[in-house]
Amino acid sequence: MTHGVYGGECVAGHTVYVYDRGGMMRVAQLLDVSEVRWTRDRDSVSEANIRIEGDACSEQAAILAAIEPKRSEIVIYRGEDRVWEGPVWRVGWHANYVEINAHDVMAYVMATPLSKEWDNRFRADYDDEGNPIVIYTQPTEVTTRISNILNYELDRWEVLSPPANIKPHLSFHHFPNEARTSAYTIPYEMTVGEHIQALGRTAGIDWTVLGRSIHVWDVSRSLGKTRTLTEADFFSEVIVTAYGADMAAEVYVVGRNGKYGHASAPSPYYGPWTMILTPYNEEGTQEPTQGELDSQAKRNLNGRMPVPVEVRVPDNSGIRLNASLTIHDLVPGVQVPLLATLNARKMSQLQKIDKVTVTETPVGETVQVTLTPATKPDEDIEEP
Repeated sequence: MTHGVYGGECVAGHTVYVYDRGGMMRVAQLLDVSEVRWTRDRDSVSEANIRIEGDACSEQAAILAAIEPKRSEIVIYRGEDRVWEGPVWRVGWHANYVEINAHDVMAYVMATPLSKEWDNRFRADYDDEGNPIVIYTQPTEVTTRISNILNYELDRWEVLSPPANIKPHLSFHHFPNEARTSAYTIPYEMTVGEHIQALGRTAGIDWTVLGRSIHVWDVSRSLGKTRTLTEADFFSEVIVTAYGADMAAEVYVVGRNGKYGHASAPSPYYGPWTMILTPYNEEGTQEPTQGELDSQAKRNLNGRMPVPVEVRVPDNSGIRLNASLTIHDLVPGVQVPLLATLNARKMSQLQKIDKVTVTETPVGETVQVTLTPATKPDEDIEEP
């Protein structure tokens, strides 16, 4: 165990600093940190928690008292690597310890309203034969819509002194044949972050935050791929599971006024197992059309026939890092070829990283991951 400058047991692999807003001006280093925990999340705001105990609290009282939620930022280094940063959200003073909670830079986006109309509906003037002659707005790639919104709405943060320093680090990953959107939002209907979360749930995109960079990409693509992982890479067992609850031979998506979409994969072997689901529609759009209902039904049927079988590890399983698998590889959205070799049913399946949690105490460091099955990639050429 490592003992700090004030005599208490503390972490050895991580260093924690307080910065001013924007992550460019260092204010102070927090010494004798007794626990560090930080995460990386897909489609969610990640958090970090810092704990300082005993004499280290009283000796650093002035520094700790000067930390201001929603102005100060926490920056965490793992060794020499700057691995996490974001605004302080909460500081809790207890009888014998202080705990600091911070959110990643997506917190700024979650508190930024959509300040003007954002319209991706198809609107046009038509000639006498019904052909569009002037197109005003039309559906666009979801990643492009988010890029346009962020680059405009974040200006209010960048004109401050110091700036939030987010726009220079935005990263949009474009691919052929991306998911498109016809969303329409009105001013102050919601925040930018809430809109991006909604698009992540229903419009075919993923996003994550690495340091100051917000990454956005199509859900059917990835940010890369690790080497093949097996039981030897985890502290938990690799499990092969057949999910009968997820199997269906028919799916109905039922709208209003008796309208419904339908998709089927007939199977005399299994029988007509059927799911009935409700439709979704984007902000500002009308009730889904018949074509949209059928498309949603087809999408919901995908992967349900035959009975889905997954190779998985329990959520938050510990993972072993080494020269061929480093912390830089563990990024939400990166694909993981997962191979089960010790089970009665051997199987390989492509997963993607959903969440990474790193925790260090005086006892040592643990790295945990949560994986989910990867989506079948789209073709680079659109269907006619």
